[in-house]
Amino acid sequence: MKVKIILVSIVAIVLSACNETNSSKQVLAVTKKEIPAVKSNTKITFEVEGMVCKMGCGGAIRKDLMHAGGVERVQVDFVEEAKSQAITVHYDSTLTDITQLKKRIEQTNDGQFTVLGNDKTRKSN
Repeated sequence: MKVKIILVSIVAIVLSACNETNSSKQVLAVTKKEIPAVKSNTKITFEVEGMVCKMGCGGAIRKDLMHAGGVERVQVDFVEEAKSQAITVHYDSTLTDITQLKKRIEQTNDGQFTVLGNDKTRKSN
């Protein structure tokens, strides 16, 4: 008789624990932050030191610039063993400026990159 009472008690505890687990679960909605569409009117090419590869370094710079706001496209022209690399940024000059873009590049990967002073800006058509 004691065994039956203990078994019934264990089953009751397990079932109530399962019900509490299911009822206490919360479904969290994960929203992906969307980057608003940007129409560029200007482009600039930065000469950047400190890049060791196109995919890792170039990808990190591209990602940071695209999330900065005001940037439509980033092109990385990586030349193996060159002292600096060309990063061309197509952006909307009403939403961001050269100073903000340069600062963003230099903060990427904890300050791994240095933007050299010979930037070339050109208005897009």
